[in-house]
Amino acid sequence: MTPQELTEARADLGVLWGLGRPLHAAELGRILRLPGRDPGRNVMLWERRTHPIPGPVSLCVDMMLRGARPPLLEPER
Repeated sequence: MTPQELTEARADLGVLWGLGRPLHAAELGRILRLPGRDPGRNVMLWERRTHPIPGPVSLCVDMMLRGARPPLLEPER
């Protein structure tokens, strides 16, 4: 996954999940369970090409684009 594809994926996920806006970097960071006070920081670094996008992140984002929903978005039963 390229940095541009990750940026586009945030936009697509926002639409796919009915937010009416792109998913914020911090939201994606929390969904991916990234550590730290600002989980969106790594997302922004990946999109700015300062750090490579890890394979597991790429896989998770691809799965979400194909319909997998993270536990935070699952409807309560």
